[in-house]
Amino acid sequence: MNRVFILVLVLVVSSCSNSGPGYEFMPNMYRSPSLETYGQNSVFSDSLNARKPVKGTIARNYLSTFYYDGTLSDYLDAGNNAINPIDNTEANINDGKKLYSMFCKHCHGEFGAGGGSITHPIYSAIPHYNEAKLLRRANLPMSELKPGHIFHAITYGLNAMGPHSSQLSEEERWKIVLYVQELQKYSAE
Repeated sequence: MNRVFILVLVLVVSSCSNSGPGYEFMPNMYRSPSLETYGQNSVFSDSLNARKPVKGTIARNYLSTFYYDGTLSDYLDAGNNAINPIDNTEANINDGKKLYSMFCKHCHGEFGAGGGSITHPIYSAIPHYNEAKLLRRANLPMSELKPGHIFHAITYGLNAMGPHSSQLSEEERWKIVLYVQELQKYSAE
């Protein structure tokens, strides 16, 4: 009995000592180094090029042909100054039509006059692309919106329409703009 008591006493006293940190399994998981994005560090030799987006991905907030923010003033500037870099060809318009069918038709309808499959009350006042009377955000009717206005609305969203920049590449958005401009040419019914 004395031996058991002494053994327990030794274990209790030795376990309470603070003689060292003990052993850690995978210590780098407990204390990982903090690296700043695009900052100098010892992991990458060329830290500026080490974390560029993977080819084919949509980089967040980076546009190579569109230099406008999501503000009203930039929306107006985009309408006046932005130029669609995609050629207005039948193939690009057809690509835009296919993309429109996937991303826009459910709200804006097949011909841009509303009446898509979404019938929620918030989305009931969808503007017609060929509306020539009601003035919109740019103080223009929908039928006169310029490519920059349309691209800006697709990229940053407008009213109940959310932004589509994370779903569509820059080139795809410009192709949709080409198709929407085709829909603007038809008179509203």
